Amino acid sequence: MSPDNAVPKRIIRQIPETEENIKLKHMIIMLELCRESDEKLWKQLLLLQLDDVKTLNGGESRKMKNKSEENAIMNHDIDYEIYQYVNQQAESYIPLGELLAQRNLSYDSAKHKTAGFREKYHQLQHDYHIRNQNVVMLCLDLMTRMEQLPGNQDLEYLYFCTVTDAGLLNEINLGGHSEEQCIRNYISQKERVQELMDFMQMQSQYQEKFKQLRKNLKKIIPGEKTDCMQEFELLYKLTLQHTFLYRADKKQSYYDNLHSLLMHLNSNQQLKSVKPYLIFAVLSRKHGMMLNREHFIPNLQTVFQYQDYQIHADNGKNFNYYVSYLELYDHLRRFYQDDSDIDSALCDFCFANASPLSEFYYQHCRGDCEIPINLKQKVLELKAFSFPQLFRYDDYLYYDIQEFETKHSEIYQIWEKTADTELTAKVLKLLGENTGISSCISELPYGQKYPRFAELFLFQISEMALDKQMTDFAQKIIMLS
Repeated sequence: MSPDNAVPKRIIRQIPETEENIKLKHMIIMLELCRESDEKLWKQLLLLQLDDVKTLNGGESRKMKNKSEENAIMNHDIDYEIYQYVNQQAESYIPLGELLAQRNLSYDSAKHKTAGFREKYHQLQHDYHIRNQNVVMLCLDLMTRMEQLPGNQDLEYLYFCTVTDAGLLNEINLGGHSEEQCIRNYISQKERVQELMDFMQMQSQYQEKFKQLRKNLKKIIPGEKTDCMQEFELLYKLTLQHTFLYRADKKQSYYDNLHSLLMHLNSNQQLKSVKPYLIFAVLSRKHGMMLNREHFIPNLQTVFQYQDYQIHADNGKNFNYYVSYLELYDHLRRFYQDDSDIDSALCDFCFANASPLSEFYYQHCRGDCEIPINLKQKVLELKAFSFPQLFRYDDYLYYDIQEFETKHSEIYQIWEKTADTELTAKVLKLLGENTGISSCISELPYGQKYPRFAELFLFQISEMALDKQMTDFAQKIIMLS
């Protein structure tokens, strides 16, 4: 701990919902979907995109490269961001021969391992009676089996294989994939699955620590309170830098309450080990009491309970508060990073799993800080862009749902309002029973006038619903383990 650590220059910045940012997001999704189906074509598209950006900037790549990153960030230069993303991706391309050499594989052995990976996946499905006629049936059966057999590592492996699959295992749109692409997808997927399994194991360990800590909180007896004035003065100045504690320096009650809290945490080794999280949680959840109530003693058991926040809609104030909360935790992590008494990994687990602030950060902010993630966020980070695929592209070659949305915006908006949870659940149920969804078309106004577009729309909302069910289930896995 030092004054330098207590005065960070880092600021978390939200991503504004501008037309340019939405366009960038769509471009990234389009490129990643292409990468999963044809990596050679993906590289060609990257180079074309790179040429387009250079052309827009006077044909000089140096003009883009020489831009100050700080200046580009401050002015939110979308051309710079596109250039930066595309250039990084183009440089990451590795020819298949080199990719195999890095992993000590020959082409034939890679083919054999790819086939073995598929065989193991389908054998486990068979062993656990998981139907696989379609992706919906597979996912619903898999989640049911995992609830019936909590902590089963085979089922956890199947889950991670399913969400990272880009068509290698569930072949709904695999027809155009080359043998080389299948090998590439195997290498990428196998490594992602292993990363998720390792992360899952670590999360399970900290889940046990977390449970034990909550249990022991009821029995904790504070020890002798020692002098911590130097630490406190630095901590006090640190907290005053955060906007949700604005004018706290005018409150004697805040000064006294924070001092009392710190002495209490330092008086017990278990509390001290998670001090950064506890200080963060008390200040973010109870800052009104800390500011205004004299001799306030927070109930530390409550700050380990899940605190929900509305992270999907900005009311003009809440997002600013969330950013300030995130900055405070990031600041506290670095403030205590050299303290050997602190269990930083357990603090991070508590932070990531006791509120949706981590999810808010990765959805709405630029990734400038190392904000801890939970298993759900890890799955979102590593899952296939094409998961889940519920229909065959070839069946709808001449039907562009985005073009329909533009041309018939009023009808599309009516469909969006009509497509409630009940209708989506009905579509998923039919798909899970391997039954067609044509009976649902009539539930969409004008659906029978545009039946193929209505089908595509229903597939689209069902994919989003199933995707959410499967990624949300990731957190349940931790609770079941």
